[in-house]
Amino acid sequence: MFKSLVHRLLLWLERQEVRYYMAKMHVGNRVAIERGLRVKKPMNITIGDDVSIGCNVTLEAQAPIYIGDLTPIAPGVIIVTANHDMSKRIRINSPVKIGSNCWLGAGVIVLPGVTIGDGALVGAGSIVTKDLPPEMICVGVPARPLKPRPKS
Repeated sequence: MFKSLVHRLLLWLERQEVRYYMAKMHVGNRVAIERGLRVKKPMNITIGDDVSIGCNVTLEAQAPIYIGDLTPIAPGVIIVTANHDMSKRIRINSPVKIGSNCWLGAGVIVLPGVTIGDGALVGAGSIVTKDLPPEMICVGVPARPLKPRPKS
């Protein structure tokens, strides 16, 4: 019984944390966020309509992060907007833009300054280091366009 009570308390605390993040972010309609969301600087995040965010997603928003409409983000995705310039020993913040109707597979990492074009699909485990074109399936480390996304 004690274990169950502690579990319910932890779930409640996690829901409160997501509510706090959602109150600080610019969130569209019908956005679904699963457990384990981690956010830094939620006021820099804009999420469009009909977006779903899987469990254990990390949004490090030192600079703006924009997620377009109809974009599912699978579990374990990490989106970061800060990097270090080791020669000058300073941090560089660059925004990330994810277009509408994109799809980020499980475990994708999106690095600072990247734009993912509308309709792009990024395969699981890919690391996005440069801009990706619209309507393409992109995979790999670093992520590269593989072929056009099939029309439905």
